[in-house]
Amino acid sequence: MASKVRAALSLSLIVETAIKVADEGGLEAVTMRGVGQRLNATGMALYRHVANREALIELMIDQVVKEFAYPEGRPEHWRDALQAAARQDWRSYFAHPWMLAATATAKPPMGPNMLASMEWSLATFDGLGLSGAEKLYLLGVVNSYGQGLALSWGHGFLARGEDREDAAEWWMANLPGEGEVETSPRYSRLLEVTKSLGVSPASEGYIDDEFEFGLQRVLDGIQVYLDSRG
Repeated sequence: MASKVRAALSLSLIVETAIKVADEGGLEAVTMRGVGQRLNATGMALYRHVANREALIELMIDQVVKEFAYPEGRPEHWRDALQAAARQDWRSYFAHPWMLAATATAKPPMGPNMLASMEWSLATFDGLGLSGAEKLYLLGVVNSYGQGLALSWGHGFLARGEDREDAAEWWMANLPGEGEVETSPRYSRLLEVTKSLGVSPASEGYIDDEFEFGLQRVLDGIQVYLDSRG
């Protein structure tokens, strides 16, 4: 029976299983032995399909990039295209939280899907007369914004299964003076902001709303830069 299970192993199945392991326990949970056990196979059996753990993680990243691929028909306007790319990246961080740390680097894995996404992104600036450095820096501005916000939520309250109302409760409980802060003008502005965190909209999309608000301001800034170049 065990030999039949091993014979059914495939690279795609191994990668799919490794992604599930990472989704549950983070990248540190992904080992050749651990993934093999999940598949009722030995770690050694996996080496027939993938060279090592590092190669497996690169394949996992590239598979998720494919899952959240940018639209085939890239929007013609740079703003629409960057919005589409940023939203896909944002979704991937919450669908697979380990992707954030795995891709927030100056030396990302160079799988075919990753390379295709980079080429797609750079093409959004075609015809604008930008230098290679300018294109790289502007993409970095957009990417860093999404990664930073995802880091704040993904590694904080959301990582513990909490939401924005929980964040508001935490701030209210930890502000100096606790209950008395409401009558103290010393922290009136901080109190106002903290209370606003607890506003619960009809949908659960408040984190996405925050992302969208910031994304539009980032893109506004890029527009100002492009306009300044004449």
